[in-house]
Amino acid sequence: MAIYHFSNQIISRKKQQNTIAAAAYRSGERLVDERTNESKFYKRQVKPIIHILAPSHAPKWVYDRQQLWNEVEKVERQWNAQLAREMNVALPKELSHEEQEQLAIKFCNEVFVKDGMVADLAIHRDDEENPHFHIMLTIRPFNEEGTWGNKQVKVKEIINGKQQIKAIHTTDWNTKEKLVYWREQWATYANQFLEKNGFPERITHLSNKDQGLETLPTIHEGVVARQLQNEGKESERIRINMERKEYNKIIIELSEVKKEKQIKERTEKFVRRFTPLEKKQLRESAKSLRLFVNYENINTRRSQLDKWHARLEFSQDSVDTFKKMNRIERETDMLDQAENILENEANRFLEKYYPNFNIENHSKEQKIEVVETTVTQNKRLSSHEIEKVITYLEKKQIEKDLYVLLNNRPQFVLSIQREIQRAEKQFENLRLKNGVNFADGSTIKNASEKELSQMQFLLKQKENLNKSLGMLGQLYDQQLHAMYPNWNGRNYLSIEQKELFVMAEEYFGKNITPGDFSNLPRKYSKDEQIEIIFSFYQISKGHNDSYKRNQSIELLNKKYPEFQTDNQSYKHMFYYECMRYSDEIGQERMNQLQSAFNVQHVGKEEDSQLERSATFGPKSNHNSSFLSYDASDFFSILESAIHEADRKWREDELELEQKKNKRKRQKGMER
Repeated sequence: MAIYHFSNQIISRKKQQNTIAAAAYRSGERLVDERTNESKFYKRQVKPIIHILAPSHAPKWVYDRQQLWNEVEKVERQWNAQLAREMNVALPKELSHEEQEQLAIKFCNEVFVKDGMVADLAIHRDDEENPHFHIMLTIRPFNEEGTWGNKQVKVKEIINGKQQIKAIHTTDWNTKEKLVYWREQWATYANQFLEKNGFPERITHLSNKDQGLETLPTIHEGVVARQLQNEGKESERIRINMERKEYNKIIIELSEVKKEKQIKERTEKFVRRFTPLEKKQLRESAKSLRLFVNYENINTRRSQLDKWHARLEFSQDSVDTFKKMNRIERETDMLDQAENILENEANRFLEKYYPNFNIENHSKEQKIEVVETTVTQNKRLSSHEIEKVITYLEKKQIEKDLYVLLNNRPQFVLSIQREIQRAEKQFENLRLKNGVNFADGSTIKNASEKELSQMQFLLKQKENLNKSLGMLGQLYDQQLHAMYPNWNGRNYLSIEQKELFVMAEEYFGKNITPGDFSNLPRKYSKDEQIEIIFSFYQISKGHNDSYKRNQSIELLNKKYPEFQTDNQSYKHMFYYECMRYSDEIGQERMNQLQSAFNVQHVGKEEDSQLERSATFGPKSNHNSSFLSYDASDFFSILESAIHEADRKWREDELELEQKKNKRKRQKGMER
């Protein structure tokens, strides 16, 4: 995983430091200090990759390392002179050697050299796990004609009526703001190279505190610390990191507990009226529709490996390309194995300690949980205790799955509707193929046992899906009744339209009246929208690593605690609010919004179908099924649906009133 390390120091005479020795150590070259006639040389096991980079107006002699730093030593005469600035920067080990070198050179050229500095660059790979580079930078600028310039100029100032002389720096290279800028630029350049070469990892120059994270950052250990550890000696740096990792583990576990509590509270808020059997029914329907993605991280990584593989197939053959291809193959094999390792281990454990446990009748998760509980409690469990573990796990899993379902209600409804249509079509095809007419029982024998069994399965599947759809409709009706007890038009809305009212209530934190949809309030300001869009864009570009991804989401939640990042309905409303103010937000951010939310526009035929049904038509991408229209179309369709619902209600009321009056007249005539 890519790490961020960027340290800075000043090499100065006050600290009794010498630029010749420093340059010799970093470059691996033998250099002579002309003041003392001493030869400086430090043997390195791995030869560094070295470059001298300079602005166009610098003299030619700067490209001679020995002359460069001897000239620096000559021009700086004071006993406490600052001689050079040195930085130590960690390179992403995900990149090839060639890519690392290109990144270091590009960064130095565009950040330091373009600003007027000479950069003496040395890439060290003594430890393959810790590739990094050193930059020694000149502190004194060069004049346009190639001579040394001044670090400071003295100016006269009148303070309190007295003339004083003040030294002013000729560059901003020594300011704190400049250092922050350099640190930020390194993260930007490194992330660009990681993304360009197929890696989703992201690094940041911000400290954990500045990011709003409760976890503590680990410190740079270095090769010396690891050598001490390998020799069985204690390293202070490694000890600090071990303590911080243990602390971070506790923080992450507490965060997980909070999340579990939120899942339980939100799930109960929505489905507390459902029986355990109904909850199980909903979960099974969602499972059959593959709404819950198991092994999410593994599947995400596999997808990224496939894309990376496709990109490399078209790249120029090189040693690095073959290394990457081999790495992809190894990782893919490891991922395939990872899905089975835990289950195989659990099976062996259960066969040894629980010979009567029926492995075939239990899920992978249940088997692993029984093993984990046995090991944690350090005893064999009774049959009653095993049943308790499995029941608890089932209840907990149902809560988690329903939480996912409730945060993906539009996709769930859409998936059910599609699956019902698919089942109906398959059933009708089988019926017509075999000439079956259920009004004539004798025709049933035309179909084979296998096809009849398939038809029965499709009917059962349709029945179960309709039950689930009915339960979602019931959930919406209960919420809409609480939200709009006096609006009868709510009973004439489609299930998709009902979802929008619930979605709006979740987003704005209050009931939105039918009339409000023609002129909705604004929840987030322009600046807030831009910040949130950029956060989601960064999350979408990062992080296959679930920990780093959760950190990014945690930062967003800390800044905007009311933003429900895992609720697709909430995110849909945010998307449409941004669409309404796209002119203010700007095209760049809107492009990032489209990319982060993975929006794919449907065709004209589907658009017209949507308008006819006043619902939200099918899409190939379930994650963005609501995100196919601009804001004006979206809300105008909804507004039309509201008027249509009110019209139907008034027509039914009028028809009911007419029937009542007709019955009254008939009763009067009978008298």
